[in-house]
Amino acid sequence: MGANNITGKQHIPNLQLRKERERRGWTYKDVADRIELPDSRTVGRWERGDFFPSPHYRQKLSSIFGKSLEELNLLQSHKDEAAPALVGESEPAVASSGGSASAFTPPPTPFTSFVGRERELIEIGELLKRSDVYLLTLLGTGGIGKTSLATQVALKMGDHFTDGVCFVSLAALRDAELVLPAIADALGIQMIEGVEPGEQIKDVLQGKYVLLVIDNFEHVMMAAPLLEELLRACPEVKMLVTSREALHLAAEREYNLAPLEVPDLQRLPAPVELMNFASIALFVQRIQVQRANFKITHNNAAAIAELCVRLDGLPLAIELAARMMKLLSPQVLLARFPQRLHLLKSDLHLSDERHRTLYQTIKWSYDLLDAQEKWLFRHLAVFVGGATLDTIEAFFSAVEQWAGKGGEILEGVRSLLNKSLLQQSEQEGEDVRLLMLDMIREFGLHCLQTCHELEESKRAYALYFLAEVELAAPLLKGPQQAMWLQRLEQEIGDLRAALGWCIEARETGLALRFCEAFGKFCGLRGYWSEEQRWLKAVLALPQKPELRAIRAQVLRRAGHLAYRLRDLPAARALQEESVRESRASGDKKNLVGALSGLARVLYRQNEIAAAARLFRESVQVARQCADHWALANALESLGRFLYRQEGKIDEARSVLGESLALARQLDDHESIARFLTTLVELEIAEGNMRQAQEMAQESYDLALQLGTSPLIALALDALGDIAFFEGNYEQARQRFEQRIVMARELGDTSTIASRALSVADCILARGDAAQAVQMVAENLEPLYQQQDSSGIMTAMNILGDAKRQDGNTVRAIALYRDVLMRDGVAGDKRNRARCLIGLIHCLLAQGDMEDAAYLFGFIEGEVGSKLRNSLYLARYAEYTRVEEKVQVLSEEQRCVQARDAGRRASLEDVVKRVGGIVA
Repeated sequence: MGANNITGKQHIPNLQLRKERERRGWTYKDVADRIELPDSRTVGRWERGDFFPSPHYRQKLSSIFGKSLEELNLLQSHKDEAAPALVGESEPAVASSGGSASAFTPPPTPFTSFVGRERELIEIGELLKRSDVYLLTLLGTGGIGKTSLATQVALKMGDHFTDGVCFVSLAALRDAELVLPAIADALGIQMIEGVEPGEQIKDVLQGKYVLLVIDNFEHVMMAAPLLEELLRACPEVKMLVTSREALHLAAEREYNLAPLEVPDLQRLPAPVELMNFASIALFVQRIQVQRANFKITHNNAAAIAELCVRLDGLPLAIELAARMMKLLSPQVLLARFPQRLHLLKSDLHLSDERHRTLYQTIKWSYDLLDAQEKWLFRHLAVFVGGATLDTIEAFFSAVEQWAGKGGEILEGVRSLLNKSLLQQSEQEGEDVRLLMLDMIREFGLHCLQTCHELEESKRAYALYFLAEVELAAPLLKGPQQAMWLQRLEQEIGDLRAALGWCIEARETGLALRFCEAFGKFCGLRGYWSEEQRWLKAVLALPQKPELRAIRAQVLRRAGHLAYRLRDLPAARALQEESVRESRASGDKKNLVGALSGLARVLYRQNEIAAAARLFRESVQVARQCADHWALANALESLGRFLYRQEGKIDEARSVLGESLALARQLDDHESIARFLTTLVELEIAEGNMRQAQEMAQESYDLALQLGTSPLIALALDALGDIAFFEGNYEQARQRFEQRIVMARELGDTSTIASRALSVADCILARGDAAQAVQMVAENLEPLYQQQDSSGIMTAMNILGDAKRQDGNTVRAIALYRDVLMRDGVAGDKRNRARCLIGLIHCLLAQGDMEDAAYLFGFIEGEVGSKLRNSLYLARYAEYTRVEEKVQVLSEEQRCVQARDAGRRASLEDVVKRVGGIVA
């Protein structure tokens, strides 16, 4: 180690190297430790010029100082003027001729386990063995693990390449002209003055089967043709290049490296199974480096999974996050996640300074862009869910100050894609989408903010997507419905973000327009809870007189949604205000929907007469404004009311027939499917089961074609009702349970409870009274909370039937009596009929023939010839059994008289008589 200079050449001190060391306050030992040099005194000899570092240590010095070989005065060309390399135990010997495997720079030694790229490792190895693959470029964004994977490939392929594997790091270079000298350095070639580096490399590699692993090529792209030139001269040589940008060479074959697989947060498996995801396994293993006892548990599994998802599955991001586990739990780190770019820092002495923070890693790629590419990258960052090329071009064309950049935009997108700052996502049947990983997008937004362009870009973005939803809204009511539903679904992330900006910027007019146009889509897709939040936020914005008409439209939508979610007081207030504002502004089209919506609320609140009046006024106004779609919906609402409440089945059929004809004329598949489900009820009521089945199936098929959950749910209801009426109780139960699952997904709590009652009815029909009672008990509270009088009556009827089935007629009569008392307020004829039938069964069982005949006479008088239309669907069989038993009583005069009295009785008379029955 202390050998004298035996070359006789002048010692030239390396002042640049000493300056960089002293500037950092490092000792010789500090430098030696960082580059794994056994004898720290060697550093001093390098600085004095006694000896010159070998290629291995020159690369290490360049990395720890973050300077190029030229900046550290470590270029090979200076060697002839300086001291020779020191040879000994402390550093690898370099053959004077160069080019032997022992002189090659080996791949860096990995100090951590290799996780998550096993499949890619095999695929790359197989590609490199193929005779038609000469140069394989491993592509991916910064931090995705290209160097780590390339290192593993180099280590694994050592035995295959008989003349060796050489690792060439270009991270410290700043000039493309230094690429060939760097390759020569790594190959251990002693440069000959006056001979081009490329020629010397060719001489050494000629006829040799060697793998050159060239790392970090993206910032020296001008040198790419030189690689192809080497390959032409040395056909046995193969190259594996890592880069954030493709080299665009004829010899090149690209291999795109994707982020590590992450779990679906909506369907998380058990903690032990989460370790099958590469991102989770990497995160946990890196935490265990610091905390050996750390395990994934039920308590931290969800936080770890969400962290890996929000870190985009990027290995570097995951490793940096794992370093934070010294101080933070996964749950706490997740809570601090908004500062992720700067939060994710490493305290390790990494060889590549870019990898010390995620921010620096992404900034490295950004700094390599030209001015136009930077501008485009920043403005593309506003897209939340990515975009198709058509959308990107349309977006930039729509902004006046950006117009005329069409060609530049297309070329810029291509360049950003090549540089791995944009990703491609392609699904069957959809256009290719271009998107940014979340953290790259976050960096882009940071750049927009720094350049004072953020508000301008977000406003342009919001206006673009407002125009998109306003274009789509009327087309969601016609033959292009399915296409526009799919198109808007693809843009859902951007639509949400655009509307969010309108609200944050307090742009009341834009926000109101957005909600009104967006509402139909949200309704069809079942985004009810989400839409309700938007509507509340928008309606809370400052009001302006000139926005009266559009505000009335949004009030109508908000009222409709509150009704769907059974917040009846809020629904009433919103619809009443919408009616007032629509009348004041003369907006008859909106008035139609507001009147109909208010009528539905009043019906639920048992204000039947007022509801009837509003349903009919809605139809009148719709005819005046000559809007076929509004008229079709007003007619359907009126027809449903006529059948369900008033039992006017002929009038209901006429009204519903007109509404369906209008929907077919408009070719509005959603309305057709919805109206058919209402007509199914009429067909069941009249026993037209074949017609009912055909209608229900058509509705279901249309709903599936559109892919709208709320519509599929309605069709399932119809199919379930048919199965129940026909006695297929198990099939009916399956339909209703499927409906409940969909209701949970929609946040439709009222339907969950009401369909649970349908399931309970199926169970009861199969003879399991105890299970039916339990299911009713589990769903009573939500029915009371929602003030659902009809649902409560149905629940009590089921309980009454169950008690009667168990022989407890006393308790059954008490329950039926309670239903009848409620019916005096609610006017629910179907539940009334079911209740009375149950009461008659009980009275017959305990021998009270006169009261039984009286109640049966009342039912006869009320339902008339259209018997089934007032009954609770499948209760007709119960009715016929009662009828048969009452007919037997016709020989007794007192029963005949009681039956006649019942036919003439009012509901008040019946309630009074039932109140006097002693059980």
